[in-house]
Amino acid sequence: MRCISSRCTPLLKTSRLGVTVLAVALLLNVSGIAQATMMSIPGLFNTGVDGTGTPLAAGVVDPHYALISSDDLSFPGPNALVTDSPLPAGWTPNTPTAQWISPNALQTPTDNGAAGFGNAVGTYIYDLPFNMAGLDPTQATITGSWAVDTIGLIYLNGAYVGFTTNLNGSGTPTPFSVPVGSNFGSGVNHLDFVVINAAPGSTGLIVQGLGGSAPGIPEPSTIVLAGLGFVSLVVVRLRRRKSS
Repeated sequence: MRCISSRCTPLLKTSRLGVTVLAVALLLNVSGIAQATMMSIPGLFNTGVDGTGTPLAAGVVDPHYALISSDDLSFPGPNALVTDSPLPAGWTPNTPTAQWISPNALQTPTDNGAAGFGNAVGTYIYDLPFNMAGLDPTQATITGSWAVDTIGLIYLNGAYVGFTTNLNGSGTPTPFSVPVGSNFGSGVNHLDFVVINAAPGSTGLIVQGLGGSAPGIPEPSTIVLAGLGFVSLVVVRLRRRKSS
């Protein structure tokens, strides 16, 4: 029925306001949901595997981890190699999803009868780049576990994240986490595993169970389209009320 009384005017105004408020609330809610959607951080790989997570052959260059610093002039990097078998005594075994890597693939004196094994005393830094494009760095987290020979530290974009281990390769790999509020940034990030070889001989790194998540950042066009959709809804509702 069409309103002919002036008393209908307040009702129309109230309805118009109510629909507008509802549309704005729904728009904000959708934007919040889009921002809160958790996504996996790409590029986080275990050591010694290919892009599908399949273990690489011994001696093959790890495609994800780069040896960006080495105190062994014979093995300056950037190649980090899958450690040959047998592994040095006391090292935690390789798994179907992760393998040891090292500057020199030969890390034990009985390895294929090789005389030149291990690496020099010093520091070796294994760098794993990953991309946070489209993700919120302020809410990102990373978890995993690791073992080293001899001493290890973890850095994110040059900032120490609070994990130091002195495992000498033995025992069960130690869990670690890079929590929300760490030094994550937009775009390409760098997770660095610093390994200190305390004595001449065997040294290496194994990282397993590595993964991370962060909320996705909605594209501005997505929010604009959602807003236009809600504005259209408001217009249609008001036109229907005026014509009724």
